[in-house]
Amino acid sequence: MIKEYLLDANIVIRIWNEYPQLLNTIENRKEIDFKISQDIAGELAIKEFRNINGVHVLTDKFLKLLGHIINNDGFSLKGHTENSCIKQDSNNNMYFVEGYKISHNDYSLIDICKNHKEYILVTEDKKMLESAKIVLDPSRVLTFNEFLKDLNSFNVL
Repeated sequence: MIKEYLLDANIVIRIWNEYPQLLNTIENRKEIDFKISQDIAGELAIKEFRNINGVHVLTDKFLKLLGHIINNDGFSLKGHTENSCIKQDSNNNMYFVEGYKISHNDYSLIDICKNHKEYILVTEDKKMLESAKIVLDPSRVLTFNEFLKDLNSFNVL
């Protein structure tokens, strides 16, 4: 069984800054993997464009993510009742999970994990973290440090 982590943008950036070889190491292991949603890849791509001789190109570290990008599967609040802990604002771009206000992209990550039980969400966003623990089993939501501890059990660090 493969353990699969769905990484938020803040986690990918932190890995790039603090553990530049970690994603390569994970990629070379059979028992663990990481995924990035299309929306998060879009956020990261904006930050990873470089101008080389007048041509905009993506960095190598971003290009290495391409094989790990997953579709968002289009989500909605269908199936949630009026008494649900999840509410959507009138503009359909913000979500409220028991009072925690999170963005469309943040809710999308939670929804992906809800629909794909094999994924463990990794984020440092406090509101998303708390919201995810309400919607998902709390054991499927990790902070960066908890993620590193989990990777330690696979002798990755």
